[in-house]
Amino acid sequence: MERRVAVIVSSDSGYEGKREDQSGPEICRIAEEHGYRVVSFVILPDDQEKLTAEMERIADERLADLILTTGGTGFSPRDCMPEATLAAVEREVPGIPEAMRAHSLQFTKRAMLSRSAAGIRKQTLIVNLPGSPKAVRECLEYVITELAHGLDVLTGNASNCGAPAVSGKVLAVCISEKRGTPKKNIHEARLIENFGIENDAHAGEWHRQVSLLSYEKIEAFRARGAAVEEGAFGENLIVSGIDFRRLPEGTRFRCGEVVLELTQIGKECHSGCEIFKQMGECIMPKEGVFARVLHGGTIREGDELTVI
Repeated sequence: MERRVAVIVSSDSGYEGKREDQSGPEICRIAEEHGYRVVSFVILPDDQEKLTAEMERIADERLADLILTTGGTGFSPRDCMPEATLAAVEREVPGIPEAMRAHSLQFTKRAMLSRSAAGIRKQTLIVNLPGSPKAVRECLEYVITELAHGLDVLTGNASNCGAPAVSGKVLAVCISEKRGTPKKNIHEARLIENFGIENDAHAGEWHRQVSLLSYEKIEAFRARGAAVEEGAFGENLIVSGIDFRRLPEGTRFRCGEVVLELTQIGKECHSGCEIFKQMGECIMPKEGVFARVLHGGTIREGDELTVI
């Protein structure tokens, strides 16, 4: 199902043409990578009435399912995006800005100073994002998959609370015999109960026995100019068709005889890794997940991995 997004930038200097906005285009890029169609992009001054009126117009005319704003959430006297948003919405959704602030606190204590708000008007969800491109990227990439489920519920298209994709295809099976080195695709491997993948350096009696990463996330990263091979992120299994970030801890997967249980979402990034040096970011800390082996067996390229 196609989802439509409208982007509103709140900036006096941007509106007057004195500063080139970079956060709005970053929102558009991330939204489009996740399947949204950008139907509106506008830069407005830090004027509460104008901002509220634009949100109300988009929602009331059903022009977009999601409105993402950037700027105007700080302490400056002219910052008024939260006030404009709360004047437009009919129901608040405080959990979204709370989640973004909690996530951003991992990177900077100043995240506690954000006044971002979120809410619903008619059948449109409105979310305030920070003003800087870096903060936009950190926050939006963290919440965007859950926003999709919220929109499905809001528009009556949600069938259940699970991920829309319940199965995927294993495209690579990777291991490394030494920690701190890229993994290599060996095409098939034996998984050992409560241990991990045979001959893999990260196997052991702990909660991160197997790492999984979505093929679609890797391809999106490659599209941004990253030259990465299979296993470069340290992932064991590359799977197409499943957005692992949308699944809660405790989710179980079956692949033939193998049963895995999701134990951790994301991890701390090693800023010294080659991918981070080249790109300034890495998708494994945000998109990668980890699992333990509940039942062993063999996994091969081409096998189906099913959420159970």
